[in-house]
Order: sequence, then structure tokens, then C-alpha cells
Amino acid sequence: MKIERESAHPEGARVKETILEDEQGPILAPGTEVAPGYEVIAHLRRGKRLDVYDVWSTERVCRCIAKTITPDRLDEERARRKLVAEGELLCRFTHPNIVRAYEIVTATDAATPVVIMETLTGRTLGRLLDDVDDGLDVTDAAWLGLHICSAVSYLHLNRVLHLDLKPDNVVCEQGRAKVIDLSIAGPPGPSRPGQGTYDYLSPEQARGENVTTATDVWGIGVTLFETLTGSVPFDDHDEDDEDDEDENGESDEGEESTYDSDGDSDDYPQAALRAPSVGEVRALPQPFVALVDACLEPAQTDRPGLAEIMSSLAEAGGIDPRAPQDDASAEL
Repeated sequence: MKIERESAHPEGARVKETILEDEQGPILAPGTEVAPGYEVIAHLRRGKRLDVYDVWSTERVCRCIAKTITPDRLDEERARRKLVAEGELLCRFTHPNIVRAYEIVTATDAATPVVIMETLTGRTLGRLLDDVDDGLDVTDAAWLGLHICSAVSYLHLNRVLHLDLKPDNVVCEQGRAKVIDLSIAGPPGPSRPGQGTYDYLSPEQARGENVTTATDVWGIGVTLFETLTGSVPFDDHDEDDEDDEDENGESDEGEESTYDSDGDSDDYPQAALRAPSVGEVRALPQPFVALVDACLEPAQTDRPGLAEIMSSLAEAGGIDPRAPQDDASAEL
């Protein structure tokens, strides 16, 4: 439903704006506070449980991102707990390839948490790939993979698995890739079937088995596969059945995006089938083919470790990860 009303614009003018409201409740209008000291500039995205806003911070005197719970979920303890857990992780972690959170505050109109994060000006890798025809070139893909591996290595050092690595959860800006969205991140251990995003689930996630650091290696492999080819290894489901993905491409934070199945692993081809070789989709240097294929081995114990992946990426891309990234493409 659309509601027309006048509100104060940050520059002081009175403007008529269209405010969206649906079954999840109203969306905050520009000029209102999402939390004390944080004024809404624009609403960026609404997911199943979370709203994401572009906000102005009076304390920092800059734009930030505010992530909060949708009005219809304010009383759900699980939604609050998951948002706070993600915020605590992002506030605690400091890594150049992971989005940064500044603080967790309380919303102005309700006792609900709001996570305040840095604004990223780049596009998601998913959006970038929409604009290229057959994936990125090998050097760009190698740099991208090194940045993702660096972020994931830091997470694993802190006993945290990302569990939802995919192009929509990587933002590319000024030659650097940043991993976003820790909404389903957690420690190694048991999982429930189908937790994650359908096209990017590892076999063990599809089956609801124990997840380990090798689960994120699968996510890196699928992300590299799509980065190099523009397609994913398994894609035979109805996209209308999958949760909406982040589509605005400007540092929006996603959330848990689980395919609507009955929990049967038969719904996921990766639970039973081997991924096709990336070399069957695009002609690539053999070291790159071997690396991506190894990351997509069905058995967790057959996948390489992050140190081996980073070494192979550097070799395949002909780059020195310790050297300045002077040769980074404008694509990133």
C-alpha cells in the first residue's frame, strides 16, 4: 500500500513523498529517526525479517547503514537474537575485507536493536557479473578470490563460519572486495537442512550435516565458478520459490535466504551430484580449473585448505598477494 504524506527533507524543505506499507508494516520515511542520532535518508531493502536504511549519523557526521527488524517481527526473540549476534560479530571484527559495524543501538520507537554499519559505495559482485558477458578475467578473479579468502581466513581464526558466501554477499569497491552479511554465520557443528542460499549450498548444508571450515571452501568455489563463467554449478529450481536477493547493489546487508523446501535433501542436486567442472563451461588455465573443481569436491575432506587456495590463486593469476594491487581492473 502507498501512503502520500509530507515530511521534512534533510535540507529543510517540505516534500511530498510516497511511503510504502505492506503486510510487514510501515517503512520509516526520510527525515525520521530509526534510532537516536540516526536520521533516515532512504529505505534500501526489506527482507523477510530485516529492513535496511541509508541513514545520517549526527555523531559521525556521515552516512551509515542501519539494519533493523521489520515491524511485524518486533516481538520475535529469534529475529532479535540473530540481528544482535551478527552486529556483535561485525563490531568485534576488524578486517579490510569484511564490512565493519560501528555499534548496536536501540530504535527510537521500539525497544528493538539497530545495527549501525559503514556505508560501502561499490556494487555487489552479483551486480557486477550482471554487466559482463562471460565472467571476469582470470587476474581479476584471482584478486577477488584472494580478498575473499583473506576475510574467511580471519573468520575461521575466530571460530566463525560465514555459511552464505555468494556474489551478492561480496561488495567490490576501489579494487577491494568486502564480504558482507553474517546473518547466518556461526561456529562449526550441526546445521539444519537447507540453511543458506539454494544455488550456493554445500552438500553438507543441503543434507543438514555438520558444517566445518570446508563448508566455506565450497562457498568460495561456487563464487569463483560464477565469477569466471557467469553461471552457477547447480541451477535447476524455480527462482520464484527462492527468497528475494539483494538487488540494490549498494552495501545492502542480506539475511538468511533459505529455499522453501520440505527439508528433503532430494530437493538439492548438490546433495547427490558432483558439480560440473568449471573447465566444461569456459576455457580457463588448467591451474584455475583444478582449483575451482577441488573446492567443489563433494566430500569435505577432499577440499583444499585456505592457505592452499590462496597459493593456487596467486599462481593461477600470476600475482603476488603481498605486492600493491596496481594491476587491479577497474571492474573491481
